[in-house]
Amino acid sequence: MPRTGFVTLVGAGPGDPDLLTVGGLRALQAADVVVHDALLSPALLNHCPPGAERIDAGKRAGSHTLSQDEINALLIAKARDGHRVVRLKGGDPFVFGRGGEEALALRAAGVPFAVIPGVTAAVAVPASAGIPVTHRGLARSFAVITGADSGGESHDWDALSRVDTLVVLMGAASLADTAARLIAAGRNPRTPA
Repeated sequence: MPRTGFVTLVGAGPGDPDLLTVGGLRALQAADVVVHDALLSPALLNHCPPGAERIDAGKRAGSHTLSQDEINALLIAKARDGHRVVRLKGGDPFVFGRGGEEALALRAAGVPFAVIPGVTAAVAVPASAGIPVTHRGLARSFAVITGADSGGESHDWDALSRVDTLVVLMGAASLADTAARLIAAGRNPRTPA
């Protein structure tokens, strides 16, 4: 009977290769196959063993190397072939990274897996700019939303207008719309951004 492989969903962090976790580094160093995203530092792939197969599954706005269903099937197939597979994802796998979908597909297929969280850009980018997402006396709450259109889904703009700090990921294309909706819902137009 062939041995069953293992999949590790690894968060690569917000871009700086120094922000990869020790657990993520160890997983990469032990990988037979690395299925990686586009939004991560290419330097991270230098931690893979020389013979590791590297598969680009990168997605950028309007351009997908592989569909999500194809990525799920690839992870399952490589694990069933007995490989130690790392699914290397930018940021954290469970923060707008479709890691939850991949975990569900692996579980449904009976493929063992683990998740190694990554440093999410939602807190790392503001921190790198010297902006705390919470600060005593100023910001007691924060929310993270996607600015990407999710098939017509909408946010509760009234509730979001009351959050102290709002982090919008993947929001460059929808910035003007996001600002207009927040202001219409009562957010002060002079709010620093």
